[in-house]
Amino acid sequence: MGMDRVRNLLALLRGQLWPIPAVFSLAAVGLAYILLNFGNRLSPAVNGKLWWLYSGEASTARDLLGSLLSGMMTMTSLVVSVTFVILTLAANQLGPRLISIFMADRQIQSVLGLFIGTILYIILVLRTLDDTLGVEGVPHLAVTTASVLTILCLLALLFYIHKIARSIIADNVVEAVSQELQETLRHILPENHGDGEKGAERSFRGGAWPVGIGQAGYLQVVDYARLVSLACEEDVQLAVKVRAGHYLLREGEHVAVYAGTCPSEDLRKRIRSAFTVGTERTPAQDPEHGVRQLVEIATRALSPGINDPFTAKAVIDRLGAAFEEALARDSQPSALCDRNGTLRLLADRSDISGLLDAAFDPIRQAGAAHPAILIQIARVTADLSAAIREPAQADALLDEVAKLAETTSLGRFAQRDRKDIADAIEQARGALMRAAERVRQIDMEKDGAGVRP
Repeated sequence: MGMDRVRNLLALLRGQLWPIPAVFSLAAVGLAYILLNFGNRLSPAVNGKLWWLYSGEASTARDLLGSLLSGMMTMTSLVVSVTFVILTLAANQLGPRLISIFMADRQIQSVLGLFIGTILYIILVLRTLDDTLGVEGVPHLAVTTASVLTILCLLALLFYIHKIARSIIADNVVEAVSQELQETLRHILPENHGDGEKGAERSFRGGAWPVGIGQAGYLQVVDYARLVSLACEEDVQLAVKVRAGHYLLREGEHVAVYAGTCPSEDLRKRIRSAFTVGTERTPAQDPEHGVRQLVEIATRALSPGINDPFTAKAVIDRLGAAFEEALARDSQPSALCDRNGTLRLLADRSDISGLLDAAFDPIRQAGAAHPAILIQIARVTADLSAAIREPAQADALLDEVAKLAETTSLGRFAQRDRKDIADAIEQARGALMRAAERVRQIDMEKDGAGVRP
């Protein structure tokens, strides 16, 4: 299994609420088994009168555990109720697709797991208590541990309330999504080596035979290494015309096989097996996944029903930090060759221009009547000029500035607001043009150094 598919599986598991509570439940079962069978050997003598060790009879222990179980049931119901209320508020304010962020929070999952595990532990200990056990037969350490776990749950409840209260603050959600996006970019985009794909041969031979994936859903992972291996084995060339994040229909020209003869059904099946399709988008190979989550927060904040431009400005700032990370790295390779340098696969990949469009176009359109939003986008693009390494990056950012200028020219603004926007746009354009000239000069110096004897 490729690393991208492993990351995709881990991303799907992180978005589930049950894995960590399931681990806590298994740990509770194991702890109950150990303490019920070996607890009296591990604990000090009951007649030592240790204040922290339960030393009563079975009937008293049963009453104690019954009270603890009732209280834990009530607290767990409260936690679950609060969780659903928070998820509802988050869905209304920030967007339903961001619920997975709350569900994937390890701390929230751990608190729920502690509560469920404690309830399961108390039940397992309670069912072993019998009036015929006598004082010596009571699992004293197991009963004491139930009390300790309940105290931990009380402390966890306080932490949970604090955590939930901070989780619905928009800036905290924006920061969490931004950190995940930057981590995704670090995994997906290769580090800058300065060579890129300049001059890569992209010619095909033979006719193009279309292959459909045969599944409807979101494309999550493409195993490019496997496709290259198949192309070498069958001596064909492949053009993958879809990428992670696209929604696919069952039929279509998703892959083009360039070969002299029609590819066999076995080859078609092996090509389809390199694609992972699911019901939702994942960040395993999709750099636009986190971008769209941030954009959803911003566009909702700019809607008339919410009208919160400050949250939208916070999103723009975080997008700037994410693009600084992206500009410092190379784009994903689109032309993949075999060991002999023969082109075997041409992939459809996200580039910096597409990422910028996905990030700033919806926000610019939603905030076309907000001068502060347009000015903030211009300022962020100007700040990104310092991270530019290639002329293509400068051109992509200049294109965003041109869109801002066009939006401003068509908008109805007060004269001074229009002037403020125009000044910000001109500053951004000037910074980007200087950055473009800088990288072109660096490229010329490198080329000049390369031809020197």
